[in-house]
Amino acid sequence: MNIKSQLRIQEMAFMLVGVVLFFSLVGLIGMGILYSGIYKEANRLADQKTFGAMVALADSPEFSCVSSKSNCIDGDKAISLINKTNYVKFWPFTSLRIITRYSAFNKGYNQMIKCSIANYPNCDLITIYDKKVAGEIASSNFIAFCRKEYQDFGNLQGRSYDKCEIGMIVAGTEYKNPKSKT
Repeated sequence: MNIKSQLRIQEMAFMLVGVVLFFSLVGLIGMGILYSGIYKEANRLADQKTFGAMVALADSPEFSCVSSKSNCIDGDKAISLINKTNYVKFWPFTSLRIITRYSAFNKGYNQMIKCSIANYPNCDLITIYDKKVAGEIASSNFIAFCRKEYQDFGNLQGRSYDKCEIGMIVAGTEYKNPKSKT
């Protein structure tokens, strides 16, 4: 009788250990699913934050056109911001670029002519800054890209005017990956 009691106690102990292990595994699987959902939500929120800031960026004093046009970027202001490190921590982007003309939309980044003060306005891409982050997702928004042009009328005195084209502002966001070390 004593041996049967000990066997039942051992059976009960093994059963309890088995139940605890089963629910521990179920809990771990549940936490893994919940954890992956957190990364998806963090990426979605970061993308929304980037897009919202990007829409407001065109109307900021650093980029906005003088003639108070909405969603308009002044190319002369934008070209002066190349390689300025003051704004890297100010805007929530990992990179910030402006495609200056519609004809560049069909080109890859490597095929576009990079803008500098020397070749402006005969260029396609103004890179304000790029933190060179791995796992970056780019968001874009169409804008009016305007710059001052001078037109000579021959015998008449020339005048300057705003030349506007369809452009695109492209901002990068770091993609949070649960498999990476960061």
